[in-house]
Amino acid sequence: MSLLLQHVLSYSQDKTYQIQPFGDHIPKDRFFALLAKNDGLDVVFAGSSLEREHLYLAVHFPILRGLRGWRIPLVRRNNQDLFKDVHTLDSFKKLIPGQFHTWSDTQVLEANGITVTKGTDYEGLFGMLSKGRFDYFPRSILEVDSDYLNHKNLNIAIEPNIIIHYPTAYYFFVNKNNQVLANDLLAGLEAAHLDGSFNKLFMRYYGEQINKVLDTKRRIIQLQNPLLPKTTPLERSELWIRLDN
Repeated sequence: MSLLLQHVLSYSQDKTYQIQPFGDHIPKDRFFALLAKNDGLDVVFAGSSLEREHLYLAVHFPILRGLRGWRIPLVRRNNQDLFKDVHTLDSFKKLIPGQFHTWSDTQVLEANGITVTKGTDYEGLFGMLSKGRFDYFPRSILEVDSDYLNHKNLNIAIEPNIIIHYPTAYYFFVNKNNQVLANDLLAGLEAAHLDGSFNKLFMRYYGEQINKVLDTKRRIIQLQNPLLPKTTPLERSELWIRLDN
């Protein structure tokens, strides 16, 4: 995201913003704590939620164009036809996903009336799936291939028939009092969108995964996301990726 951030702020030609990554492998809550205190951190990239938008200033331009909300299930290798005959939401709800206990995706699934098996160890979830502790593990299209390759030694496979969708929004967040930076980020994102440079950069990083999903012509299971604030610009269809066409 540093490259996008640098590009977006380059439109503010009257200012001299300098981009410096803060660090890797730091918990997201720690990033937000530093952001709240203005302690060496100015911008955090994260998923939107009612709580985050209450505590911090969100720049309402979905940087991932909703990609995190398009999810392909990992299933057991001997159960790859699990969703072959699942065509309705009611039949989908009869199957049990596994999720990490603190993920917002867990709350989204439960809000749609889906019973979720929760784990407290991320790596352990793959083992739980392999052993049949739950039916499937939904992963975003940005993760599913690498998750499968990293766990090929287990009894898991990528399910070939469906894709699960619910709206998600990943934004740049700034300190609640940093309206100037928020305005510059939004203006830069909108300018990059209009001149085509945002989409060019987006497709450089995510085009391969998007085209791969489009080529498979999966059936969509549509869910709702009540965790998204009403400020989410869902009405601007040009800002979101659709994988059903």
